[in-house]
Amino acid sequence: MTARLLGIDIGTTGVRTAVFDAAGTMLADASVPCAYDAPSPGWAEIAPERWWRAVNEALARLPDLAAVTAVAVVGQAPTVVFADAAGNALGLAVLWLDTRATAEAAELGVHAYYLGPKLRWLERHRSVDARWILQSHSYIAMQLTGVASVDPSTAALCLPLFDLAARAWLGSDARLPPVHAAHEVIGGVTAEAAARTGLRVGTPVVAGGGDFAAATLGAGVLDEGEACLMLGTAGNLLVPRKTPGRDPRLINAHHVGADAWLTLGGTLSGGAQEWLRSSLGDAPLGGSPPGHEVLDAEAAAIETGAGGLLFLPYLHGERTPIWDTSARGAYIGLSLHHGRGHLWRAVLEGIALGFVDCQEVVAEDGVTITEIVAANGGGKSALFRQVLCDALGVSLTYTPQAGGTVAGAAILAGLGTGAIASASAARQWRGPTVRHTPDAAAHARYRELLTLRREAYSGLKPVFAGLLR
Repeated sequence: MTARLLGIDIGTTGVRTAVFDAAGTMLADASVPCAYDAPSPGWAEIAPERWWRAVNEALARLPDLAAVTAVAVVGQAPTVVFADAAGNALGLAVLWLDTRATAEAAELGVHAYYLGPKLRWLERHRSVDARWILQSHSYIAMQLTGVASVDPSTAALCLPLFDLAARAWLGSDARLPPVHAAHEVIGGVTAEAAARTGLRVGTPVVAGGGDFAAATLGAGVLDEGEACLMLGTAGNLLVPRKTPGRDPRLINAHHVGADAWLTLGGTLSGGAQEWLRSSLGDAPLGGSPPGHEVLDAEAAAIETGAGGLLFLPYLHGERTPIWDTSARGAYIGLSLHHGRGHLWRAVLEGIALGFVDCQEVVAEDGVTITEIVAANGGGKSALFRQVLCDALGVSLTYTPQAGGTVAGAAILAGLGTGAIASASAARQWRGPTVRHTPDAAAHARYRELLTLRREAYSGLKPVFAGLLR
């Protein structure tokens, strides 16, 4: 039977599905928006059933699902999805960017991003008699198979409940599901799920993993020294490594499909860009936000440094490397001569400098990045790619036809069923590439701006905290 590999990605703001053959050709794809709710500052939650409905809506747009030979689901992490023994969700899921559990995080000695504080907050404020604690992707995998599971890439984000080096849970919480390799088959599509989705009964489903790791695999980034820039709502600099990461300023997890660890640093990326675009629009008067191409053209005419304007992209607090839930976004240096091109360029540069901040910690932890591959939608902007390349000072490759996160999911499905021999096949899935090389003068200027950015954050840190009292 010819391999038809289905990848499903449960993203922060939507669900994407795609079918590939074993050579990496995308045969069909479909996406459905699925935004989360934010009922209070710092909160981010969603009814998991909305993911399942969005998955089915997207699958209904794909042809000939009965020909699919294997499935993998990947998704945002860490999330808390309480479920009963049959996989039915018990209440709202709490998402990775939810920071309500600041007090619990202080008690546990980790940031509110991780699962442990979220779980403790929920246990204190919402009494739920759950059989399973699932992730976004494992909830969908359980809808398909009836089997509860988790993989090391997402379990690693469940601090302080997981031992990264041993790839095993700490303690004896029976609600935490069995750990399986991301490409391990956990079961087949049930008759009930087949009737709802159109997939064939018994179609193998692998455990799947974190969207960040799947994006790295989909970009063909496997070896130490390489890095992947995942440019979605959140941006992540993802660095494979031979040994587990040690620096707590970064997120240390496991890769998928490859026997390697993964260190990542993240900052708001597409979310910050869309915030500014929406703010520059004229929606109340019936207008539309300016397009990316228009804003890029205006920003490209402005020199490196955005005319003396800095932007801190901490619109939802910040994770790496400062781990500050009180941090907030800020423009620094505004003057009457600044226009929207300056504002847009400063946002792009602020995101890029966030990645440079993480790059330095990676180097201190023993890994030098020599090559970067940009993945996902944010990489479509040639200006943004060059800003990233100049700021990081490393050659950057963009693969416009690569499948991104859903391609990584499909590769996991292929690995689990033998349709793909090894993770290295992901490099052949990239397709044509566009290469950027760093400009030395621009890179030197970004090094100066990084120092100023750190000084700005240090000076504003007590102001941010005071504003939230």
